[in-house]
Amino acid sequence: MTEIISNPNAVTPATETHPLLRVENLAVHFPIRAGPLATVSGHVKAVDGVSFDLHAGETLSIVGESGCGKTTCAMAIARLQTPTDGRISFAGQDITDLESRRLRPVRRRMQIVFQDPFSSLNPRMKVSDIVAEPLVVHGLAGEPDVLRRRVGDLLALVGLSPEMGRRYPHQFSGGQRQRISIARALALEPDLIICDEAVSALDVSIQAQILNLLMDLQQRLGLAYLFISHDLSVVRHISHKVAVMYLGRIVELADRDALFNDPQHPYTQALLAAAPVPDPDRASPYLPLKGEAPNARNPPSGCPFHPRCPHAISQCSTDVPALRQVGNRSIACPVVAPA
Repeated sequence: MTEIISNPNAVTPATETHPLLRVENLAVHFPIRAGPLATVSGHVKAVDGVSFDLHAGETLSIVGESGCGKTTCAMAIARLQTPTDGRISFAGQDITDLESRRLRPVRRRMQIVFQDPFSSLNPRMKVSDIVAEPLVVHGLAGEPDVLRRRVGDLLALVGLSPEMGRRYPHQFSGGQRQRISIARALALEPDLIICDEAVSALDVSIQAQILNLLMDLQQRLGLAYLFISHDLSVVRHISHKVAVMYLGRIVELADRDALFNDPQHPYTQALLAAAPVPDPDRASPYLPLKGEAPNARNPPSGCPFHPRCPHAISQCSTDVPALRQVGNRSIACPVVAPA
């Protein structure tokens, strides 16, 4: 098994005052339609008031159970999903309501690596054409010889031989296909790459190789990553900051070490308690998560986590907690007292 790089802080985030990406009160609501006239009877609040900053050279991971809104949040930031409310600023520019024509230059600086490398690559195109496509679409291809050298350099950058560009996706393994996806994402020299469960479809040993590659590229190119994952062991290795989502809302946001070494929100504690550990005798000090997540079509009143929370008080069932600063983190919980 390939060893995962164990020091993500070798990648030093930029220290400039202004973040590369700023998300403020982002909301994505989907209408619920019923009856013969498809009348809107309510909304599913897939993302509901999410806010965070991401600086250049930094990795922010978003974690949570399936259905908590991680991917919807990422797709809204990439403007592949229309936000219902809130504001998205990228490199100081408000991109929330940009029309397609004005959004085009922004897309050059913000790329995505999708979860499934088997379906995200066109099986009818050669790998060289797949990697070159972003350059062609954005009018940056140049002369054929220049484009060919550029594609070869991109493949070499992700650990593939330039000669592999002559093959088709089905001739590669899952890990190699994800390297091709990363090469395609790097073609336009972006500042931000959104990794949507980018290693979850791969074998564990291949996951380690791809994580090593991502971290090496970040160190060399100064990339920022928005890393969507449900795997806490992966998140712990690659992140600088971690945001924990539950039912469309961020419940805790902290630096990686602070969150893993001293989680404060009951949901974060429950997630860590559920994570497998190599030594079964090392019991988690936190209570495990019980019950099922509420139906997003009919969420509970107040704090969405209170029906499953072992520390809930009466206020939790009536008031929606705002994300507030508590010591070295932001947390949405009235039970946790300010430091």
